Order: sequence, then C-alpha cells, then structure tokens
Amino acid sequence: MKVLMLTWADWANTGWRFSKCLETLGIDVTFYKGVKHHFDYPEQGKLRGGMYHRIASVPCTISDLSLKKEANEADVVHFIASTFVVTGADLWGKKVVVQHGGSTYRKNSPAYNEFFNQFIDATVIQSPDLLSLGAKNPTLIYYPVDTDFIKPKFKKVKDKLRIGHFPSAPLLKGTQKILPVVNELSNVINYVGIKPTVRDFLIPWKDNLERMGSCDVIIETMNACDPEIRSGEWGNTALEAASLGKIVITNTLAKDVYEKEYGELPLLIANDPGQLKQRLEELLAMSSQELLDLSHKMRQWAESSHSIQSTGKRLWDKIYKSFSNGCD
Repeated sequence: MKVLMLTWADWANTGWRFSKCLETLGIDVTFYKGVKHHFDYPEQGKLRGGMYHRIASVPCTISDLSLKKEANEADVVHFIASTFVVTGADLWGKKVVVQHGGSTYRKNSPAYNEFFNQFIDATVIQSPDLLSLGAKNPTLIYYPVDTDFIKPKFKKVKDKLRIGHFPSAPLLKGTQKILPVVNELSNVINYVGIKPTVRDFLIPWKDNLERMGSCDVIIETMNACDPEIRSGEWGNTALEAASLGKIVITNTLAKDVYEKEYGELPLLIANDPGQLKQRLEELLAMSSQELLDLSHKMRQWAESSHSIQSTGKRLWDKIYKSFSNGCD
C-alpha cells in the first residue's frame, strides 16, 4: 500500500508522527507539507516549495500540481490538519482520509463537512469534542507521541513539588486562571512555569522537553469552562509530559468518551481553579513513593495507549485495514 500524506502547516508535528505510525505497519508513506514548523522539531515532513496557500472558495485549500504523478500512484491520499491539497489527480478511484484536530475545523465544521464529505472514505478525529460535528465516518484517534525519542526522567520528590506550566498559547490554555492558584500555594510548591510578565516563553521543542523534564508536575491546560475556547480537551503537551514521566494535570469534558475508546485515563483532571487547587493539594498529601508510582503510571499509559506503535495499530484496525483489499 502506498500512502501520500499532505498538508500546508503540520501543527505540533502531528502529521509527521502519524506518518511514522503508518510506517510501523509496513506501509510506504510519503508526507509533504508547505512550511517548516517554528518549534524546530528535529524531524519533520518533507517541505514542498511549490505549494501555494489558500484558495478562498474552499476551506483551507492549497495547490501543488507537481504532485499529480505521486498522487496518481498512491493507493490512499491522506489530508492532514483539515487541509485539501489540489494535485490534479483523480481522487475518485482512491481511498481518501482527512484529519481534523483543532480550531480550524471546530469553528467552521459545516463548510469543511460539505466539502470533504463528498469524496473522502474516512475521517480521523483527534479530539473528542469534534466527534459529533458531522464528519463522514469519524474515528477518534488521539495524537501519537514518540516514546522512543522522549525518554522518561523519573525522580523522587525531595523537597517542594516542582510545578511547570509552559503553554504555546497562554490565552487558549487558561493560564490566566492557573496562575492565581499556583500563587496561592507558593509557600508549599516550587512553581517554575511562565509568569504574567514574561512574553518570551516559546522555545524550540527539544528545549521545552528539557524544561518539562526538570519538573515533577506539569499543568497543561485549563480552559474547559471557557465558552470562547470550546475545546476543553488535552493535547500533545499532556502526552509529551506523561512520556517524560511527569504527573499531568489538565482538563477534559469527555473522560467517558475517552475511557470507552481507550480505557483508563490517568491524567489528573481540573476543569476550573477550584479543581486545580484540589488536585495540587492531593499531590501535596502524597508520599515521595506515591508520587513516583504515579509518574511511572503516566509513562506506562503514554507507551501503551498513544505511542507511535500503538497508534499505528489503531489506525490499522479502525481505518487502514479496510483499505488493504486490492493493494499489493
């Protein structure tokens, strides 16, 4: 089976990791994107200089007619980040997948559904709040995390809990609600995350792993009760922190959906400031060994449920297995 994966901007390097998932299945995958990511991931999808961004009449569309030959030769064309790439190839004789994962689709799902649902065979949905928005044949498949690259950094807590919060977009991650809680507990915790007055908080991805690795606890996001955000769900940072063996506090409004699909969710859930304070106080009451055991549980969960290998298996079972008939 030959798969061509395409997008313009591969947010959080998600498409590249999904391409690695397909490769674990023995599938021949080529992944192109239009722009390099500013977080400087060590490995990314191949850049295509001929991609031209945005045709106004169709949501999130780019064009690269030089891809026609490769698209014609592919058995499956897989569009990442709600982006359609015009290749000039005839898609009607192929299997086609589109992947939705964030605000681009969340804010304008009717238009995306009207366009993509005409010709796709399956939709990968990365966040449960997007499941019921009308995509064709939707399957919940969370972001994979590279647990081979991200190694755990386990350590026993010897003094105060070291708490980190390093959002890529503070407003979207509820930072303004998180900081008053950690400030209230400043006498009993060591908060090392971003401060209200610091604006230069975006650093290369590998450097961010290092600063998360120095912490005991990572507060990922807390925006579940904000009607302007509308997501309320955890993302890539939660999985990366768990892979590092860090205790993760985050939000979700769909724990039941997750556990029906994947099993137990070990992340500590705080959907509002009161719950965040409660989660932190629960951690403060734990022994060093209990905290270490919870750190190991986070890492084990990331490996077993969301690694490149386990996500590849889910992709095969839920979508690609049905495509295999007729492929050499």
